[in-house]
Amino acid sequence: MRKQRESPKPLETTGKVLDALGIPRVCALTGARYKVVWDWRNDETFPSRYFLVMTWALKKKRLTAPPSLWGQVTTAEMEKAAA
Repeated sequence: MRKQRESPKPLETTGKVLDALGIPRVCALTGARYKVVWDWRNDETFPSRYFLVMTWALKKKRLTAPPSLWGQVTTAEMEKAAA
């Protein structure tokens, strides 16, 4: 019988997302300078304009993060589906 893969737990903070993607990669994706991206680690949310590109990069790594980390307005049902 084939073992089923568990879905990874969503990354719940900006710091965890940056650790997972790597700051140089986020710089390349967003066009933002290294120091700017590094400072996002201390913020509650990322700039919303980077939601699609960063969630796409996470998905390529089979990772997820709640849309609220980019200030997206969601319902509890949407947050659960995004996880």
